[in-house]
Amino acid sequence: AKKGKMTKAEKEKLKKEELERKAQEEEALRLQALEEAKVKKREEASMAVEKMKLENEERRKRRTEMGELQDIITSIQYQLKHQNIKTFISTMLIIKYLKSCELFLHFFIKWARYMRCDGSPDPVNQGEINTYINLRVEDKTRNDSVSVLADTLLDLSLIDELQQLMNEEELSEQEINLHKETIEKLQMLISLKLDLATLQILCDATELQDQETNNLQHVIRNSQICLCVWGNIVKNPRIRSFEFQEIQFSFDIPRVLCLSDCAVRIMNTRFDHLSASSKALVPRLKKKDIPIPVEEVKPVVEEEIKEETEKTDEKKEDELIIPDLVIGLISPLEDEPKVEEEQEIEEVLEEDYPDPPTPEPAEYDDFDEEDDVVDLRAYDVLGGIYHFNLLHLPPQPKTVGSWTITQLVEPPELSTFDYVADYMVTPEDGKKEKEKKDEKPLIGVHMLLPADAVFLEAPTIARWDYDRKFWVTKGFSDQNLNETTRIFSFKISHFGTFCLLQDTHINMPFQSWELRPHKLNQCLFTITAAILELEIEIRDGLCCLSQPKERPELANIIDIWVTPQELIKMMKLAGVNVFPNEDSAKFVSLQNKESSINKHPLIEERLYQHMALTASAFAYTWSKWNAERNAGEIIFQAAEALDDEPLLEESWSLYMATKRRVTKLRSSEFDETLSQITDQDTSEYKSNLYHLVMDTASKPAQEIMQETSIHFIDCVTQLLKATKVLTYS
Repeated sequence: AKKGKMTKAEKEKLKKEELERKAQEEEALRLQALEEAKVKKREEASMAVEKMKLENEERRKRRTEMGELQDIITSIQYQLKHQNIKTFISTMLIIKYLKSCELFLHFFIKWARYMRCDGSPDPVNQGEINTYINLRVEDKTRNDSVSVLADTLLDLSLIDELQQLMNEEELSEQEINLHKETIEKLQMLISLKLDLATLQILCDATELQDQETNNLQHVIRNSQICLCVWGNIVKNPRIRSFEFQEIQFSFDIPRVLCLSDCAVRIMNTRFDHLSASSKALVPRLKKKDIPIPVEEVKPVVEEEIKEETEKTDEKKEDELIIPDLVIGLISPLEDEPKVEEEQEIEEVLEEDYPDPPTPEPAEYDDFDEEDDVVDLRAYDVLGGIYHFNLLHLPPQPKTVGSWTITQLVEPPELSTFDYVADYMVTPEDGKKEKEKKDEKPLIGVHMLLPADAVFLEAPTIARWDYDRKFWVTKGFSDQNLNETTRIFSFKISHFGTFCLLQDTHINMPFQSWELRPHKLNQCLFTITAAILELEIEIRDGLCCLSQPKERPELANIIDIWVTPQELIKMMKLAGVNVFPNEDSAKFVSLQNKESSINKHPLIEERLYQHMALTASAFAYTWSKWNAERNAGEIIFQAAEALDDEPLLEESWSLYMATKRRVTKLRSSEFDETLSQITDQDTSEYKSNLYHLVMDTASKPAQEIMQETSIHFIDCVTQLLKATKVLTYS
């Protein structure tokens, strides 16, 4: 063989050595990669554990903070409910003594009712109230208008007492039905007695006739009822209209009625006992589709069991937070004992604070009635009810010698005079149109709007349909409002019962709101609504509407200190409705159409409670960013306010609340974009607004908040919940 040429054996040996070298290199790389993977897995597992520890630290803190807060709120609610029991009972003993205390409170209320000693019946006592109603019906000596109007005030107070009882106490369905039945009986009694009083006025028409016109003109009124009666005694054909100057209400008298024995009753009742009987007042919840059960076969059952098992496993994984993959990543090496692994995993398992279940958002159907029917979810009756009735004038007493002959009205009830105007349908013959117009024309009415109701636009007028139990807009024409004189004019085709209505949500959504403290247990709640700007003063457990003072219609309720529930009732009756209903989101829309107006109810309710707890030292106001966020995020502004002065723009800070935490944001209200980066001074986790405010507030502010009265807290909470400013701004 030639020198330098390798033999076959040498080549095989060299090849074998090369393969062994490559194998060793590959094995070294494999071992290195395996070691790097192990290190990476350990690092990832360590990071997962650290993240878990951090999250569970937040869970522990949230559980502690929310537990403390719940104790505070429970204690406040307990003290408010049982404030007549002067012996202090600690929060830990509340549940133990709750039943006995409720029994005592119930007895205390009944005893206070018994000790009134004013002769009024107890409306809850069926024996007493039924006896009272029967005696009133049978009593013929008090059917005069003076007595009836006086007695009606007592009847109305009994109705209010029952309605308040149903609103404030937890009653059984049987008790509620009994109270509703009693209310209906009292309402029927009021209607009956007012009709009998009207009949007696008509029977005494000649005694009550006006000396100038010689016709019946009678007006009597109290705080709840105004009864006006005109009777056509002399039958003067030149009479074209008549005005009750006391209430500035005038009406046309068609020629066909000038020569008739007729009378007109105009009765304005400040109360509305008709709308409650209409189904148009009831929220229209959508019916949920109930799935139809399908007969299941065995394979399907097994499949569903498998799916259910998978869901259960997923739920368990969510509860443990560390999935099986992470547990595999943190598996120890062969030289590490398994006990340490189990101890490390058990160390990071924590329970979360149990939030109450949140019901699904309710959905409401559209109003599916005829076009002329008024939706009472969208409109409010203002100024009470007007009974505009055309009646027969009974035969008047006649004097014959020394005798006075009086024809009795049997049965003693009002007799209505039929009159329905001919509609002005344009015929081909103009002459026929004129003849029809002269025969039974529409009745022109001119009335002064109620002096104690704010109409922010021309009112909608509607007539009560007694058959369908709806307010209907059909039968009215030529409506006009003189904004200077507040005279509302219209023409009506039917005599009957009518009312004036205003859009329920005319002041929604709100443009802005602010809750600013004055001093301990005092604050000012300002709402800039769509049209009105309102100020509500809050002092201890009472509140009053202090602005707008320039509206004369509100003179009767301005600066009147009452409870929150009383103030809400007064403002609604006066036409100042800034209190959304449960279905108001269906009628109110925000500028950002893509954003749902409803906020998460649990987050919203908690914020109202926490704002009330801190309202003696902290101010709160709206944020433009809130409407752009989803339902699970609420953004608002807050600032410490110990001086009773308006705050500067730079004093306010942005806060964001979610179900699990409340954070102070670095962004301001005037930034072009919203950054959710947390403010460095308050980066520590806080589960709720109360603890965040208490931790960041100054020492004087903390002392003020700790001294805040439970009645003040309750008053602020009620007003915030009633206005729902976090949702409707």
